[in-house]
Amino acid sequence: GSSGSSGAAEVGDDFLGDFVVGERVWVNGVKPGVVQYLGETQFAPGQWAGVVLDDPVGKNDGAVGGVRYFECPALQGIFTRPSKLTRQPSGPSSG
Repeated sequence: GSSGSSGAAEVGDDFLGDFVVGERVWVNGVKPGVVQYLGETQFAPGQWAGVVLDDPVGKNDGAVGGVRYFECPALQGIFTRPSKLTRQPSGPSSG
């Protein structure tokens, strides 16, 4: 029996990677923010990342459908698939 999976893992929409709460990320490579929630939600199946954006260009304040996942100013919270997160911005000139 082999225990512990280090190496090839299936990467899909539900893959959290090794992101952690409090880590600085970019949503879609263009919206800087900080991870505040990682895990399952009530509003959709699978794994989601809740991010507090630097600017009020999000969708919520950390609550969706009456369920609070984290706290932040209005419109600075956004939920996205972890696969949409990057650790650095992707500018137009990135190859």
